[in-house]
Amino acid sequence: MRLGFVLLAVLSVSCGAPPQDSAADPRPDLLLLVSDDQGVVLGCYGAEGVQTPRLDAVAGEGRRFTRAYAPSAVCTPSRSSIYTGLMPARHGANGFGPIADDIPVWGELLGELGYRTGLIGKVGAKPLRRFPFDFLSRSGREDEGARSLQWHVDQLDAFLAEDDGRPWALVVNFRDSHWPFPTDGAPFGEGSPPPHDPDAVAVPGALLDTPAVRAELARFHDGLRRMDATVGAMLDRLSSEEGSDEMVGFFTSDNGPPFPFAKTTLYEAGIRMPLLAFGAGVEPGDDDHLVSLTDLLPTFLDLAGSGIVPGAFDGRSLVPLLEGEDPEGWRTCIFGTHDAHRVEPAVPSRSVRFGDWKYIRTWGEGLRFENAVMLTSDTWPEMVRAAAGDAALAGRVQRLQFRPAEELYDLARDPEELVNLAAAPPAAEALAEGRRLVAESDLVSDPGR
Repeated sequence: MRLGFVLLAVLSVSCGAPPQDSAADPRPDLLLLVSDDQGVVLGCYGAEGVQTPRLDAVAGEGRRFTRAYAPSAVCTPSRSSIYTGLMPARHGANGFGPIADDIPVWGELLGELGYRTGLIGKVGAKPLRRFPFDFLSRSGREDEGARSLQWHVDQLDAFLAEDDGRPWALVVNFRDSHWPFPTDGAPFGEGSPPPHDPDAVAVPGALLDTPAVRAELARFHDGLRRMDATVGAMLDRLSSEEGSDEMVGFFTSDNGPPFPFAKTTLYEAGIRMPLLAFGAGVEPGDDDHLVSLTDLLPTFLDLAGSGIVPGAFDGRSLVPLLEGEDPEGWRTCIFGTHDAHRVEPAVPSRSVRFGDWKYIRTWGEGLRFENAVMLTSDTWPEMVRAAAGDAALAGRVQRLQFRPAEELYDLARDPEELVNLAAAPPAAEALAEGRRLVAESDLVSDPGR
């Protein structure tokens, strides 16, 4: 089955196509799985010491995007971009704010195309009334089922039981890797393995390698493993359904891990995401195109048979990439945006990745950057204490607390973004290009204006 349907140029995404005859509807069921605060910490993305066998298998059988990015490193603006296909500068949900009233959203658009829509887990966007789903089973952070494998499978059963003949589009959001991390190894049923060994985890270069940091990373990995098992159980359940071989699915995350230099920052650990595509017609292999979470809604609409009106979204359909094509005119740079994360003052920043370069522009000279991660993490106070006797670490801590106005990183040589080249004369040309791209793009707002 070919993934793409004929794109009807006259079809507006705001009104959709009339529902097709459900008895003969050829369109695939659509599944989106979204992990909370994960980033690319998966075995299939090279993360050492973390056990994610089910998703690693999905990556091996499907399409693994190696350069996928979230538009923001915070939950609400990032998830709002998934639901709208727009960057935060366009949908309005910067920080933890609501989307604008006139923005068409996921459930409306797919519903108008004749799809039965559903969501399991957190919504992660505001206001709730703007995000309609035919089936909605929400989980709050403290709910018993929020981190339960069985609860997720039960909700999937309930969603499937409401089958009315229409194809469906289901979003499942997992909380397992969001702080607070599990302290019991995150068991998920009989035969659950022991907790991750702190000595076996890989400590990111931006952090500090101490027993306390390793212990926190191991607990984070425990949550990821339970999420991985839950994904596996849900996919097993779906595989038992008639017609499951016609489903198309995606797995991603909303932003990076809740550790320093990751979540709420525009470093790679904050905005580079996993994106795995699998199912009917997906060409297996790796894809190195620059892709964005804003691409998911246009992709789902394309798979659902809708025409994508030029300019309606900041994202674009991934269907050609799923089929192994190399579309002419694909994006050559990708932007990130951050405003605030529950702690004042806001220290906004914007980023652009182009080629092997990452440029970050931050406003708020002299303001002390702080976020909820720094208030909850065991790792951050450990780094602050150790910085008193380590000049190099003190400089790293200072860089996070008092953000440089400009940062430039050569990702080919420095993938963990440890050496800021903004003042290095050999990098002057790349610095000028980063400045130009951020200044001229209408995909990011300019806090300096």
